[in-house]
Amino acid sequence: MFHVSAHYKFKPLAKEDLDDLRKDLLVFGEKIEMSGLVLVGAEGLNGTVAAASEETLNLWKEKLESIFGDITFKDSFSETQPFKRWFVKIRDEIVSLGDTSIVPDGKNNHLSPQQWDAMIDNEDVVILDARNTYETEIGIFEGAIDPKLGCFQDFPEYVKTCDIPKDKKVLMYCTGGIRCEKASMEMQRQGYENVFQLDGGILRYMKERPQKKWKGECFVFDHRVAVNKDLLPSKRYGLCPHCGDPGDRCITCEQCQKPSMMCVRCIESLNHQTCSKDCAYRRNRVLQKEALVR
Repeated sequence: MFHVSAHYKFKPLAKEDLDDLRKDLLVFGEKIEMSGLVLVGAEGLNGTVAAASEETLNLWKEKLESIFGDITFKDSFSETQPFKRWFVKIRDEIVSLGDTSIVPDGKNNHLSPQQWDAMIDNEDVVILDARNTYETEIGIFEGAIDPKLGCFQDFPEYVKTCDIPKDKKVLMYCTGGIRCEKASMEMQRQGYENVFQLDGGILRYMKERPQKKWKGECFVFDHRVAVNKDLLPSKRYGLCPHCGDPGDRCITCEQCQKPSMMCVRCIESLNHQTCSKDCAYRRNRVLQKEALVR
């Protein structure tokens, strides 16, 4: 069983120190045999990592907190290795909204999962999902608005054109909380006065209140594809080999006969059901030859 942890921390860092920090985290992670992806930038750190034991993961957590101070870790599990490699990279933004002037600094109307549910039950609110469409399709909060984002950088334009009243109380959420840190600030910048965010995101909510208001599964950015309400790897979804989105349709590859998964859109739009782009290419060649013979 692999121990997986998603975490972030906004903390100003000197740009001239970033490469040394990257190398330090990279070497330390290699030494204790971590896998996953960590991003560092002038605004802080963002990562999802995996370790073969809880003890190893705790070493990683201690290392980060010695540099960044207290961090909220959202932990889950995987029966198989969820990452192929170990990377630490430098980025202009540790979560990309496309505007480096928006940098969160401390708590900004954060709600615990219990406070989140209480506000939904007792107040007139709008619930807003800050994730992409391929994520919302496999899980969403009851009654939430899906903004149909192709990517997170589309969010500012969505706010400009949406019909949510600016005096409305908005409750926003995302996978682990980091996108909401910037999205809530963007909404406030555009005149929304009562914006709240789910502290720790869906991952914390499912850990603390698994049988409450969340419906479906939660997409994660690793080979598990999604986790269920018990924070265990999805048994329903796999990555579609053609578009990379979650898919839940079981197929037998028409080229190599291996079992695989595809998404509904690719099944409907392609003229074959195949387990990889290579098999898709080979199958198309076969179909083209058959068409010529006819």
